[in-house]
Amino acid sequence: MIGKTVRKCIVLNNLDLTFKKSDILDSFVSEYLRVLDNTSLQLPNADSSNELHHLTYSNIRKTSFLPSDIVQEARKDIWKSRKDILNGHKFTNCSIRLNKRWFKYIQSNRGNPCFKITYSQKKTFVIPIQTNKQFKRFETFLRDMWVFDNISLLQDGRISVVLEKEFPEHEAQEQFVVGIDIGSSTLASATVFDIKNSKVVKQLYFGRDVAKIQRKFMQRRAYLKSLADKGSHRAKKSIERLKHKQLNFVKTRSGQISKEIVNLAKSYNAYISIEKLKNLRGRRGQFNKKANRKINRIPYEKFKEFLKSNCEMFQVHLHEVDAYHTSKWCTRCGALSSGHISGNYAIFKCKCGQIVNSDRKASLAIAIKSVLERNKTHSLTNLSSIQISKIRVPVNGLLRSDAVGSNQIVVQHIQSTYGMPTPFRGG
Repeated sequence: MIGKTVRKCIVLNNLDLTFKKSDILDSFVSEYLRVLDNTSLQLPNADSSNELHHLTYSNIRKTSFLPSDIVQEARKDIWKSRKDILNGHKFTNCSIRLNKRWFKYIQSNRGNPCFKITYSQKKTFVIPIQTNKQFKRFETFLRDMWVFDNISLLQDGRISVVLEKEFPEHEAQEQFVVGIDIGSSTLASATVFDIKNSKVVKQLYFGRDVAKIQRKFMQRRAYLKSLADKGSHRAKKSIERLKHKQLNFVKTRSGQISKEIVNLAKSYNAYISIEKLKNLRGRRGQFNKKANRKINRIPYEKFKEFLKSNCEMFQVHLHEVDAYHTSKWCTRCGALSSGHISGNYAIFKCKCGQIVNSDRKASLAIAIKSVLERNKTHSLTNLSSIQISKIRVPVNGLLRSDAVGSNQIVVQHIQSTYGMPTPFRGG
């Protein structure tokens, strides 16, 4: 069975290097940076990566002690970053990718983990690895039959390892869907929707602490910046440490929350549905400054990557839906409107009388829309799955006009805990 290849990147910390090993590492990195600089000089004369190779490879091999594979990796780095380089960017930091020809994962005579690096023909040095929590996580992946064929050597001696494992495709027919709405106040609002029995099973909030703690970080950084503007060198250092601490917090919580959501989906044998949010930080003209600050603090891409990785690892299907009208669609009558109470985006209010939490309503709309999108190749009139009230609601309230074949296609609904609605007629 053909499956998906899942990749994980783990950075392993090194133990303190001896003076000799430090000199070798510095020499290795300096030579790699020199090769990068020499390659970038020919970049304006090359129209392709292959042409850049022909312009640089022979001369570099005559003057450099680096193996041919590493010279090739340097050229790939240059070509990948060609736009920045042509705009004046210069390499001051780098990571050196090594394939399995140029490294070995070994143990020392005392049983300590090490990486043996070949930096030139028949010239090697060994980097000892710290046996901390990150290394224990790395060992867990190895025991679970993950493999790695390449690493990246960082300038400070740390080792970045890319692990891979193939998982078979999951073809089970799920009865439930977990709709996820990403927000600025609550990182993830979830609705568990029963497709077969047509009802909301559970609604949960995940990550309410993220926005609160991020706000504290920003307040502290604003205070330190006021001191730094007055010339405090200590405050400048504190800001850098605080930025790093904030990034680590957001990364850790994003990973934890994505794992909790995947566990929730597994407990219901459900698939997960999430919105496609493109250019989230590029819509500055649509919001005021306060709203922009909140949006900029949403770790959408980071959370999405963790969610995607966990879904692949635990064989939970992840379905991305178009964000079209998911925040404007009323789950009771199907009407489309701004829906928000003036000045309060946390509450959704419709003319039919429904007043609900905006995040909960949006996560339900995402779950419903995912069922529609996954079944749009079939007759939607046969779906008895999206049933919330006793009225007939047009599908094109949630789908774009080019995604449905006819305005007459409708979704049947039954009464729910929202109460008896006022009938809504769609065109």
